[in-house]
Amino acid sequence: MTEVVAALLRDGERFLICQRPAHKARGLLWEFVGGKVEPGETKEQALVRECREELDVTVEPLNAYMEVVHAYPDLTVRLTLFEARIASGVPKKLEHNDLRWITPEEIPLFQFCPADETILDRIQADCVRAKIESLRDADYQAFQSALLPTVPPESVRGVRIPVLRKLARALSGKAMGDAFLRVLPHGCYEENLLHGFLLERFREPEEAMEALERFLPYIDNWAVCDTVNPKALAKRPDDLLAHIRVWLTSARPYTVRYGVGMLQRYFLDERFDPELLALVAALPTGEYYVETMTAWFFATALAKQERETLPYFTEPDRLPPSVRRKAVRKALESRRIPEPLKRRLRALRETENT
Repeated sequence: MTEVVAALLRDGERFLICQRPAHKARGLLWEFVGGKVEPGETKEQALVRECREELDVTVEPLNAYMEVVHAYPDLTVRLTLFEARIASGVPKKLEHNDLRWITPEEIPLFQFCPADETILDRIQADCVRAKIESLRDADYQAFQSALLPTVPPESVRGVRIPVLRKLARALSGKAMGDAFLRVLPHGCYEENLLHGFLLERFREPEEAMEALERFLPYIDNWAVCDTVNPKALAKRPDDLLAHIRVWLTSARPYTVRYGVGMLQRYFLDERFDPELLALVAALPTGEYYVETMTAWFFATALAKQERETLPYFTEPDRLPPSVRRKAVRKALESRRIPEPLKRRLRALRETENT
C-alpha cells in the first residue's frame, strides 16, 4: 500500500486541480496536487513538501477531508486529501501540464484519476448540502422537529417540501445530483428527503430499484419513509412485489414500514390478492412505526376490499390486538369508510372495551 497525500486548495467556491504530465502514468488526467509520503515524514509534512515542489507555494494543512483506497493496475494507494490553505506564493506549473481553478459544477468537464472519483462525489454532495443550508427556515424547523420525535432537532433544517422538490428538479439528471445520490449516509433530514425526491425522477424501473435498495438502509424516520415513491417501480409490479416480500422480512423497521406502504399504494386495487392481507397480518409486533403503517394498510384495505378485509377486524385472531385497535381507529377516521360500517366498528370496539 502506497501512502499518498493531496491538497484541497480553495479560492472561494473554486478549488485547484492539476493535469498530470503526458509521459507519466495516468498521463493528462486531472488530480489534486500531492504525492507520496516519504519514509520518516508525517502526512502533513509530505503535503507541505509536495506543494512546494509541484506548485512553488507554502501551504498550511488544516484537516483531513477524506481518505480513500484505490487499486490501480500498477499500485494500490491510500490517498488522504487535506483541506489546506496557501500561506504564501502563487501556484505555478512546475511539474504539471496545466492548472485550473474550477467550481463543483465544472467537475464533469474534466477527466480525473480514478482514485479521485469518490472524493469528487463528496465535493459535489457538499455543494448540495450548502444549498440546503442556505434554504433553512428557523421557524419551520421548530414546527417540523415537533413532528419527528425520532429525529434529533439539530438534524432538521426547516426546508419546506416544495422547495426541496424544486431543488430536486434542478439537480435531476445532472452530475451533481448523481454524485449526491452516491454519497451515503447523509447529514440531515432534508438531505434524505431530497434523496427520495431525486429517486422519484428515475424513469427506468431497474435503475430506480437499484438506487432505492441503496437508500433504504439509511431511512430512519416515518416522514422520509412515507414520502419516497419512485413511480417507475410500478412499471414492473411483479418485480416490485418480489422486493416487497424481502423488505417485509428485514430487521430494519423502516424498511418493513416502507414495504407495507408500497403494498398499500400499489396492491389494493386491480393487483389485489387476499394473500397479501395475511402476509401483512403476520408481521412481528412491537415496532410502533411498523404497527401504525400496518394499521393504515388494513384501514385502506377495508375501504377498497371490504369483503376480504372485514374478517381481520371482526375475528379476534386475525390481527394482533395492538394492530387491530390502531386499524379500527384509522378506519373510523377515514372518509372512505361508509357510516354503516363505521357503526359496526364502533360496536366491536365497545364490546371489546366492556
